[in-house]
Amino acid sequence: MPEDATKVSDHEVVLWDNTVTRLSRFWESGPLVLVFLRHYG
Repeated sequence: MPEDATKVSDHEVVLWDNTVTRLSRFWESGPLVLVFLRHYG
C-alpha cells in the first residue's frame, strides 16, 4: 500500500445501485479496503 494515497489512481466506479462515484470519495475519512467478488454461474 502506498504511504501517500494521493499517488493512487482515482477511478470512477459503478456502485451496486448503478450510481457512479470516484474511489477517492471512500478514503476521504480514512483507510479503504477494496474487496472484489467474482460471480460464478
